[in-house]
Amino acid sequence: MFERITEQNKNALNKPSNTDKIFYSELHEWSTDNAFRSFSLKFVIEECIYYKKDRKEYQVKANTYMTTCKYDDVKAYNRQPIKSICIDISPKTVAETFTVLTSKNEDLDAYFSDYFTCPEFLESIRPVHETSVGNKLLELNSLIQSNASISLGKDWFLDLSERIIYQEYGNYIALKELRLAKTSTRKEILLRLQQAKEYIDINFLQIKDIKQIADHCRMSEYHFFRRFKELYKKTPHQYITEQKMHLAKYLLKGSKKSISEVAFCCNFPDVYSFSKVFKKFYGVPPSVMR
Repeated sequence: MFERITEQNKNALNKPSNTDKIFYSELHEWSTDNAFRSFSLKFVIEECIYYKKDRKEYQVKANTYMTTCKYDDVKAYNRQPIKSICIDISPKTVAETFTVLTSKNEDLDAYFSDYFTCPEFLESIRPVHETSVGNKLLELNSLIQSNASISLGKDWFLDLSERIIYQEYGNYIALKELRLAKTSTRKEILLRLQQAKEYIDINFLQIKDIKQIADHCRMSEYHFFRRFKELYKKTPHQYITEQKMHLAKYLLKGSKKSISEVAFCCNFPDVYSFSKVFKKFYGVPPSVMR
């Protein structure tokens, strides 16, 4: 279940699909057209690896890792000598873990049949030091760097699979919320909506209309409005107002600004309109919150 990839064996090494396998690499040059041959996790220890799926390129830099489902014809390459760990997880392992964690079926016999379903997750890149999955990867890397004998059983992969599912389940639910037939379309729209949400989080005080956000995430105004509401269960305007109210509450409780000054800081035209929205949102006027 563990292989070291070197300059000498990189072209001859067999990498079967749909298996539980760990590959550790220290390579000067490397490329492949079959990077996502299984449910995969890519941890870059030094430098950067590039993955090209369809027309999109992902950069997985040092101290980050990428999780992805199985796809055909995904290219991968490096431009500098790299150190990395690639972990292939059998779709069967992921499907079994996912089904047991998420199913409400109490018929134990069902788990011995073809009951398992493999989830579609969005590709994601995360810092290795910030997640439970990352902690497991750091432990594995320490073991590899110590030159100790690597002997990992099925339970190691089941634990890793469980951590990945807990990490990615939010994205899975978000994808399911989008009522579109093609998974690739759902993933692309989810990425754009996440970009829009991040844009609002940073710029909510400067946003003048929905078109400004829709243009940022490269969607038509109505398409953006419809999909944002479908995914987040609120309109973009409601989400912007929510962010303004959080800021207003912070300023009222954590600063000496007057209510008029808080209204101005939160980009309301006057105290009356600010107080009306604030009371509707929190159930009390700004003066009571203070």
